[in-house]
Amino acid sequence: MNVTMLPFGNAKLSPSGALTCQHGPEECLANSYEQCLIDVYPSFDTYFPFYECMESNIDSGWTIKKQASECAASTGLDLARIEACVFDKARSAALQKKFRNMTPSTHK
Repeated sequence: MNVTMLPFGNAKLSPSGALTCQHGPEECLANSYEQCLIDVYPSFDTYFPFYECMESNIDSGWTIKKQASECAASTGLDLARIEACVFDKARSAALQKKFRNMTPSTHK
């Protein structure tokens, strides 16, 4: 089975590069963590447990950064490597564009 995760959802990326997410800035940040996770750890078997952990804790009341920290700890992935991507504006913007272009709902 071939699975492609597309953490972009119902976000909108304007021609100027401004990003808005249906559920606000925290959703945009969560998308960025998940996009960077996939970029840093491209193997599905490696990234999916972290991805699943993030999605399972979305209503936990934790901040996205706390969720990422907990999920990295529980899966043994390097949070610093993921966050180096998340907080690199150029890299995270490029990933937003990449995942937007891969998301079928953005091509209506």
